Amino acid sequence: MEDKNEKSIKLIKRLIKEHVKPYFGKLFLAALCMAVVAASIATNAWLMQPILDEVFLNKNHQLLLLVPLAVITLAIIKGLASYGESIYMEYSAERIISDIRYRLFSHLMNADLIFFHKNSSGKLISRFTFDVGLLRASVSTALTGVAKDSMTLIFLVALMFYQDWFLAIIAFFVFPTAVLPILYIGRRIRKISTSTQSEIGSFASLLSQIFQGARYVKAYTMKKYEKRRAKKIVENLFNLIYKSVRIRSRTRPILESLGGIGIALVIFYGGSKVISGATTPGTFFSFITALLMSYQPLKRLANFNVNIQDGLAAANRIFLLLDQKPEIF
Repeated sequence: MEDKNEKSIKLIKRLIKEHVKPYFGKLFLAALCMAVVAASIATNAWLMQPILDEVFLNKNHQLLLLVPLAVITLAIIKGLASYGESIYMEYSAERIISDIRYRLFSHLMNADLIFFHKNSSGKLISRFTFDVGLLRASVSTALTGVAKDSMTLIFLVALMFYQDWFLAIIAFFVFPTAVLPILYIGRRIRKISTSTQSEIGSFASLLSQIFQGARYVKAYTMKKYEKRRAKKIVENLFNLIYKSVRIRSRTRPILESLGGIGIALVIFYGGSKVISGATTPGTFFSFITALLMSYQPLKRLANFNVNIQDGLAAANRIFLLLDQKPEIF
């Protein structure tokens, strides 16, 4: 029996093949814009070196004029690249979700009556609302957040290794220990997401039945019975969503603690090198700037894994529905 990682890989491959592939052109242009944004961020961190060493320490008047011009130029380039990345990425993400939504509707139109007897209207509607919503958030996260933050992290880490490779190793030796708990949290979230979707489908189905048969509920004095049913589902939903929030929140203390350890080690070792004259203050502060800038995309990437697991769970339910063939042709 295949494990969840293999299932996730198959789902991702299927999504790419059936829905993402037609938009590779625009995604490539978005990736180029992302690379420009990431390079601009890393260049801003690198500029700390000449600012401190040349402008403040050596009092270089020429660089005092050139560095602000470079900062303005980088800001303009980054702004234009961010605009291009946003336009291309959002267009691709929305087109992918629109294609999936229409494909799902077309598939249901071709289904036979037996299918509709087996599947309640509430659960079918939840595929279009709850599941497509989760998938949309996941696709948007994967295409924009993951790609953008990954590129930013790559450029910043490259700068850190360029400035001081040994210091970079010290800064990042703690991160592999965070990978396993974050992956475990992602798997837990995916399981909870599946249960939550089932409860939402049950609640939608209950509402549909009650609203359509309101006069029968009143005629047979079933209000208390229906209230108890609704109360049970609502409480189950609350418990599942609250449990998801608690599990998601665990990534924060893990990364914050490890980040603090990494920064403390860098300050101690890097400060010692500056005091001994082995490196310049500008090089050290450029490294620290890149390190601090890298923690935000790193933390977001950790949270993205959780969001993507939600989307993969939704994609699995949508594909299970699409794969059901009519029993009567």
